[in-house]
Amino acid sequence: MMETWRKKGGSAWERTKRAPGLACRKMWQVGKDDPRRAIHAVKVGLALTLVSMLYLLEPLFEGIGQNAIWAVMTVVVVLEFTAGATLCKGLNRGLGTIMAGSLAFLIEFVAEETGQVGRAIFIGCAVFVIGAAATYLRFLPYVKKNYDYGVVIFLLTFNLITVSSFRVSNVMKIAHERLITIAIGCGICLFMSLLVFPIWSGQDLHNSTVNKLQGLAKSIEGNVREEESDEEDKSCDEDPIYKGYKAVLDSKSIDEALALYASWEPRHSRHCRYPWQQYVKVGAALRRFSYTVVALHGCLQTEIQVKLQIAY
Repeated sequence: MMETWRKKGGSAWERTKRAPGLACRKMWQVGKDDPRRAIHAVKVGLALTLVSMLYLLEPLFEGIGQNAIWAVMTVVVVLEFTAGATLCKGLNRGLGTIMAGSLAFLIEFVAEETGQVGRAIFIGCAVFVIGAAATYLRFLPYVKKNYDYGVVIFLLTFNLITVSSFRVSNVMKIAHERLITIAIGCGICLFMSLLVFPIWSGQDLHNSTVNKLQGLAKSIEGNVREEESDEEDKSCDEDPIYKGYKAVLDSKSIDEALALYASWEPRHSRHCRYPWQQYVKVGAALRRFSYTVVALHGCLQTEIQVKLQIAY
């Protein structure tokens, strides 16, 4: 029993010693598979450094104050891997903040004329009505698909400003400063996404469609070779036929997300006007066809196993 414990302990110690090397190799492999990941990491670090200057530089801190943290939060939340995703979240955040601030200012202006008790009742009713209406709008398919994040930001900002205005006298000044810092954060995010080694969702969608076509073609070719050779089937992890059609079957959510983000991207070259929705339709057609490949693969594997059993 002691020998077993020592063997286990030695094995655990060996795994612990190998862990740093395995982690480094894994991190290297992630960057090797897609070098743009390393570029994006550097861009995020540079963007965070730039917004941190609002705190580090005394003149900027005196002008903005503690609200500079909103710029940092905006960079962390908005700066995404592709330019389309950053534009979608950045414009949603900016639009939601502006609309919420404007509506909160209007409600505060009306509430001031109703007295202290009436003001509390009016603010409570406004929070209920606006909150319920905005939440209901999120169930609409078009709003949920394109502006869900903006509606969430609208609800958050509206409630923060409206409820705070009942106890804080200079809430509009705070809202104005927060709007400026959020605009600064969004501006830095857009600058990094569009001008510093941009990564386009449209190009990713195009490449993904090409890879799916090639993978499905390899799966069909593999089925033909498998039928001719009558070889015994491999495990799913090693089977290239399985990998080919699995990538197509699992691509629906990725294709729809890339198409949505690509629709937000500006025209950045002469050949960048891809028909995004047509790519989604092509992906759907490929998935329907891949079901046939799955059925064919299963039939061939069953037939091969029967032949092998008869042969033995």
